[in-house]
Amino acid sequence: MAPNSTILSPVGGEETVQEQARSSLILNAIGFLCLLSLVSRWWHYYRRTPKVTSVGFLPIPYIGSWVAAIRFMRRPVDVVREGMAKSRNGVFRIASLSDELILVTDKEKVAEYLRAPDSILSMQDGANDQQQIPYTLGYGVAYRTYHNSVVKKQVTPNIPNFSDAMVDEMAASFTEQIGKPKDWTPVALYDVTAMTVARVSNRVFVGEPYCTNVEHLRNATDYAQAVVISAEILRLFPEWAKGVLVKVLPVTTCMRRAMKILGDEVTARLEGKYAGGKKPEDLIQWLIDAAPPVESTPYQIVERVMALNVASIHTTTMTFTAALYTLGADPEKYVDTLREEVHRNLENGKVTHKTIQNCIHMDSFIRESARMNVSGLGAMQRNAKQAFKFSDGTVIPVGAKLMAPTLILSRDPASYENPQEFQGFRFVKKGDDGVPVLEKQAVTTGTDYHLYGHGRHPCPGRFFATEEMKLMFATLLLNYDMKLAPGTAPKELRIGTMALPDTNLKVLFKARSVDA
Repeated sequence: MAPNSTILSPVGGEETVQEQARSSLILNAIGFLCLLSLVSRWWHYYRRTPKVTSVGFLPIPYIGSWVAAIRFMRRPVDVVREGMAKSRNGVFRIASLSDELILVTDKEKVAEYLRAPDSILSMQDGANDQQQIPYTLGYGVAYRTYHNSVVKKQVTPNIPNFSDAMVDEMAASFTEQIGKPKDWTPVALYDVTAMTVARVSNRVFVGEPYCTNVEHLRNATDYAQAVVISAEILRLFPEWAKGVLVKVLPVTTCMRRAMKILGDEVTARLEGKYAGGKKPEDLIQWLIDAAPPVESTPYQIVERVMALNVASIHTTTMTFTAALYTLGADPEKYVDTLREEVHRNLENGKVTHKTIQNCIHMDSFIRESARMNVSGLGAMQRNAKQAFKFSDGTVIPVGAKLMAPTLILSRDPASYENPQEFQGFRFVKKGDDGVPVLEKQAVTTGTDYHLYGHGRHPCPGRFFATEEMKLMFATLLLNYDMKLAPGTAPKELRIGTMALPDTNLKVLFKARSVDA
């Protein structure tokens, strides 16, 4: 035997064998537990996966979802159309990077799921999930929604009282941003619209001088964009990470600025101190008066004011900008009729609340533009808190998320003649006496028109938003000619369910003479 050879004693060899056996047993146990965990997760996934047509999925749990999600992010509209072709009952499943969604393309089924009580299909859970409201707008906004009642009972009934002040702010905003150009001048329409909507909305929300405070208005418009972007980011992360992540996102920075600007005013009002000694009639005060004790702090009141700014600025800006892009593409076809209608309904030479109530062609134009230029692929998300069964027997399991594909339903041939064609006065019909009447208003919701949702929970601010758009439309028609530069058009960008407006397109403006 070689001198350097090692001799294992019987005892040492026995211990080594035992250690190896223990290690093998532990590894086998770990392997078994991992396999059991995977089987359990697969079974849980299988049980909560709706038994409906799936589009783009591979038959592998989780991995199949990611494959479907990547395909959907690249070609969202094509995936939805494929689902419609494959599905026999208008219900099918898709995946985005953050969720699996059930799209409902049958209008009767859309109406059916929207009728379901919130205890079964929750609107608030759907909104909180889609917009990540507990993190982007705040816990109170997500779960203590008293602001909806304030909008319904205070803001909407007072719209006629606000209209004169709103028109004054619009005229001043347009003059400051567009000026009175004698020749055709390119204007960044999206930016002008966003700042004008912010200024007009805040005349009602916070009053003077804040409605003309440029720092506040820029922060409000930045916040509206930050909420949308932050929600998209947050949806990609697990719940435990969101509270940390949101602290480094733009929404938090915007809220800090909002507190610096509005915090002292809200604090003074909570203490019963009012400028001039009289309680103001604006949104801040109405929120303070309606807030439950747990919400009666300066931060939470400011948080809610900013949340309502998001609701006002984001949708209104995108919808109105799209309408003017459409008008600018073919002004000869529509401008004369729209402008003449405004002139005919002026009161003492001024645009008023009553003026725009009579502008039915303008109302139709806005509705048709909103139909053609939808702000997202899907809308009206509902999250299943309990299993839900459609009338045809299709079962939606607990945890599933339903949504209606707005882009598809708003161009349904069963609802609209030549649905792919923009017809600005589509909703103006001749009455029995030959006088034009408005068939459907811009504020009227439907299973094929989702600008303000539909069902039991339509947007409570839709009357204010539509008033704002129509007053801006009338003000611009009276003071400016507008058109797109030859060869230009808005660019469409869609990422999953989100549609992004063209914020860079410039529209040509030229001032009109006062007596034109």
